[in-house]
Amino acid sequence: MNKKTDPSGVSVDHLKIASAVEHYISCGGVIHVVPEGQTREPVHPTGPACAADCESEMDTKLELLKGLVAKGAGVSALQYSLRMNRKDIKRLASENGLKIRYSRPVRRTRSARSREATTVDDVVAGHAMHYSTLGYTVPEIAQLLGLGVRDVWDIGQAYRFEFNKNREHAEIARGAPEDKTDCD
Repeated sequence: MNKKTDPSGVSVDHLKIASAVEHYISCGGVIHVVPEGQTREPVHPTGPACAADCESEMDTKLELLKGLVAKGAGVSALQYSLRMNRKDIKRLASENGLKIRYSRPVRRTRSARSREATTVDDVVAGHAMHYSTLGYTVPEIAQLLGLGVRDVWDIGQAYRFEFNKNREHAEIARGAPEDKTDCD
């Protein structure tokens, strides 16, 4: 399709731009003209202004680092908060005498080695297996025998016996009829 232009040959956009430039210049603005084929070099602050800016930024990062280290933040959390890499964080900490502790989870996870192995006699294990064949679930067996749920699972593991995990499996094991509707 052909572009339609104003009868004068100048589009409305060009007029808006021209009026905006005139307004900018009348308010005291200066427009630098760059010769065609050349580009203007980007202006980077150098000298004392940049040094003061960098120094104040490092001071704020150092204060934030001190506060976070005092709270026990690890290196990964410091990286996120300070937006610095590990090497720079460790260097900044060592220059200022800070010791970064590696963060640990708030609550330790239980491992099999840290738990005391409970010795369960064969009678209790037999009762647990008997209740399971009757259709009781693990939490119910634990409650009946005065054990923890983990202890009941450990019995199953030690005696190579699979306990019922939920009520549906327990009812099927008991031989209870499933929900069937009579279609007479």
